[in-house]
Amino acid sequence: MNTTEDLAWTHRYPRIEKTLGGPVIIIKHLSKSYKIPDSTETVHALHDIHLAPDSEFFPIRKGEFVILRGPSGGGKTTLLNILGTIDLASGGEVEILGEKISENSSDAYLSDLRLRRIGFVFQTFNLLATMSAYENVELPMTIRGKLSNKQIKERTLELLHSVGLQDRISHLPSELSGGEQQRVTIARALSNSPDILLLDEPTGDLDTSNTIDIMNLLLKINLEKGTTCIMVTHNPDVECYADRLLYLEDGRFVRQAVNRIQTPLVLEDYQEYLRSRDS
Repeated sequence: MNTTEDLAWTHRYPRIEKTLGGPVIIIKHLSKSYKIPDSTETVHALHDIHLAPDSEFFPIRKGEFVILRGPSGGGKTTLLNILGTIDLASGGEVEILGEKISENSSDAYLSDLRLRRIGFVFQTFNLLATMSAYENVELPMTIRGKLSNKQIKERTLELLHSVGLQDRISHLPSELSGGEQQRVTIARALSNSPDILLLDEPTGDLDTSNTIDIMNLLLKINLEKGTTCIMVTHNPDVECYADRLLYLEDGRFVRQAVNRIQTPLVLEDYQEYLRSRDS
């Protein structure tokens, strides 16, 4: 339960027309550097990143849909990997879902945190080629081992139905379209009811129709389940789905923008816009 004091900082920021919870991600002075193999050179990927109550760039809150934008090489995917505990920061403080994450956090602890509370969706799908849609979705639940076989079956079928694939459960990834494969990936990411969904270019390989279908599905998940969504994209046309846009350049936040209301695209209108833009 968030007290008035806990959320007192929120009055300083533009109002979003939906109810958000307390902070789920707080970052202070985050930096990330890499040593280049066989070289003395160091790459500084992220510089003094803040997402904190006392910062211009405020924390990511429960139920928020955040889109990360900026040029290639600006640090978006690096930041997403740190938020997903796939990578660790070189410096600064990172708090995810109330847990302090540092170089002292064990691999077992981080793996369990990812399995229980963070879902991942990638541009390349990363489905297991020899497993059906059903088997890909049930796997994280089997690994976690908290549900009975009956519960896993019910949950898997429910998830595949929720993404519109109830008639494709036995199909291998190679037998599915790109849009269908991404739907399986989303269902798999939701299997353990994560608090946070991290999305790295989820529509990057999809056509216009499938892009809108996937974005509308993600918006539905965000609104109905209250899942916090953090998405990297190069497509400015999907910014309307976000509550907040964060722009990264050269490893730094350069600006942010807030949408008071999330607005889904309509396929026919969007196609007409694209035709007029390209003519």
